[in-house]
Amino acid sequence: MSQILLLTKNTLNEQSFEKRLRQLGHEVFTSTTMIDACLFETPNSDMIKAFQHVILSETIANAEVKELVKKMTEYPLSILRKSDESLEEAQLAEWKDQGVTDWIESQPELEALREKLSCEKHRVEQKIVRLPQSTEKRPLSSLSLSGGEIKLFQILYEQQKQTVSREEICLRMWNRKKSNSSMSQLSVMVKHLKNKLSAQNVTGPIIETCWGQGYKLHETVYEQVYVEVDETKIM
Repeated sequence: MSQILLLTKNTLNEQSFEKRLRQLGHEVFTSTTMIDACLFETPNSDMIKAFQHVILSETIANAEVKELVKKMTEYPLSILRKSDESLEEAQLAEWKDQGVTDWIESQPELEALREKLSCEKHRVEQKIVRLPQSTEKRPLSSLSLSGGEIKLFQILYEQQKQTVSREEICLRMWNRKKSNSSMSQLSVMVKHLKNKLSAQNVTGPIIETCWGQGYKLHETVYEQVYVEVDETKIM
């Protein structure tokens, strides 16, 4: 099946969960020491690349999870947060914006666990072809983006590194107030925009999620992409 890295503050807490993972045929490596290695040192990249999934236990505080996710998103693996906490759709969307692939129950049904760890979606996302690097600043019109993605980029771009609230983006994108549905739609569009820009060799974090506030373009984007005068008129 797949190789799983389970990070936890207490290995005894994971015994039942590990058993379920092994029932599904997965290989599991449980570690407490790798938490500090990832937070305060440079993690062993060759070791991390050996895993397809990393699961962050409910024994790890949210603040540490956010820092771990920042380090882990550099690698081609899915990141799952294990927790008994029940999240609203908007909260889950914010976590996904940070880089968490999915939320997983600490005592899940076997079938639910099987689907959460399905590698099919992960494999598809890893098929993105990276173009050769270029230092030339490019116009937005030269990039292959959908109409909605262009509009979202323009909304963020015109703010010149300032955070744009989700409420404002939803209103300008779809002329409706923020709701769970529009928040989820926005989260998906942000992810698609980041992936497409990255695939077209726009480097860096690209879009930053400002927790509880909204989104902004990372400052490095302005060094790589510019919006032509006629493109700044957002419909």
